[in-house]
Amino acid sequence: MRIFNIFRRKEFKPQPKQLRIDGTKTTLTPTPDDAELAAQALLESRLSPTPSKKKENRADKDKPLRGTPEYYHQLSKNIKASRAAEKRLTMRYLVYCEEQLALPKELYVGQIGEMEQELYKRQDIAEREGGELLRRWQRCLAECIVRQMSSSPAETTENTETNK
Repeated sequence: MRIFNIFRRKEFKPQPKQLRIDGTKTTLTPTPDDAELAAQALLESRLSPTPSKKKENRADKDKPLRGTPEYYHQLSKNIKASRAAEKRLTMRYLVYCEEQLALPKELYVGQIGEMEQELYKRQDIAEREGGELLRRWQRCLAECIVRQMSSSPAETTENTETNK
């Protein structure tokens, strides 16, 4: 009996955890709001020294010339940084969708449709990154489509009954 239990073991699937700050539950928004952007700007201004005009001019002069290896290294760093930022924003939106779809309240069809459109906007990023991000994106999209399909027939029958 014990040997059979070993083979019947379920796979471990990590579940997303809600964000918590000192025991306080936060509400996740699909995109950074004004308060979050202001806090980020404040942190960046505190951590980096104040740039002077001389440093700004020097930065323009220190830019590598187009066609040099340094130029392409700098370009690849910028591309990597922008892709990492896209991945973070996509993951943030997926967590928001998972949170909204897990709520016991019924979402209205328009809200689910908006979620579906936003998920399609992030499709390229999810497919490029693959792995866990793609799997979660597919799950959110499937859930949105299923909810729209399940709510659509109920509305059409109600509309036909009221028109009679």
